[in-house]
Amino acid sequence: MNCERPYYKDLNSRPFLFYVIFGVKNEELKVSRGRHHVDGFPDGLELVFYDREKDGTYMQLLLGESLGKILDREKHDLYESVKTTDKWAVIRGEVCEDSDLNYMQNVIGFIQALIDNGAVGVLDLQTLSLYASGKWSDQFFEQEFNPYDHVTILASETKENLMWLHTRGMRKFGRPDIGVREVASDEMEEAVQVINQMIYYGSMGAFFDRRVKLHTQSGNTYVVNPCFVEDYDNPDFNNAYYDFAWRECR
Repeated sequence: MNCERPYYKDLNSRPFLFYVIFGVKNEELKVSRGRHHVDGFPDGLELVFYDREKDGTYMQLLLGESLGKILDREKHDLYESVKTTDKWAVIRGEVCEDSDLNYMQNVIGFIQALIDNGAVGVLDLQTLSLYASGKWSDQFFEQEFNPYDHVTILASETKENLMWLHTRGMRKFGRPDIGVREVASDEMEEAVQVINQMIYYGSMGAFFDRRVKLHTQSGNTYVVNPCFVEDYDNPDFNNAYYDFAWRECR
């Protein structure tokens, strides 16, 4: 994994990560520098183990009512399987050093070590995504790092029969999420390509504080002038975010 962030700016806003790993074993966790590509556990994060007999109330809160309904609807069988496991590990906190992506490589390695030790599933609470252990390994550990895998793009229809596209997950890179208003159905693909460009550059450390030209895979160029909204309490993002209308991207 290339850990460089060539567009990095120190925003004094650190990446926040929150993973739940289900079905961990009592055996001592063995983390290998060679196998798991780690050089240490990132400062600012904590790795905590929970047992249902002692920590059942907190474990139930982690899969709370609204989140549980989402996961049950999207991945019923896997949700039923992980929610009854007795031992969980949680990796969470704000990363202290984010001038490169070494922290992400280390977290991926530690999660893989827990999977190698018998864990059966992984929940990314930033994107509200649940993975079977094998799927998580295939997508995040065995493949080259891909920032798009760590961010989800959601679509909601507005009263004007236009779409609102917005991301979740950019907080893992210490960067704002992205909200694009007033997207017509026939412009969805282009809007997603613009969002993907912002995801990529954000993961590489960029902060969009002025108008910027973005070139999409389809060969088009769009000028984006996002408004930065520093509202970490917005439940749609759980993060600060950029806001702009698609019709302005010309």
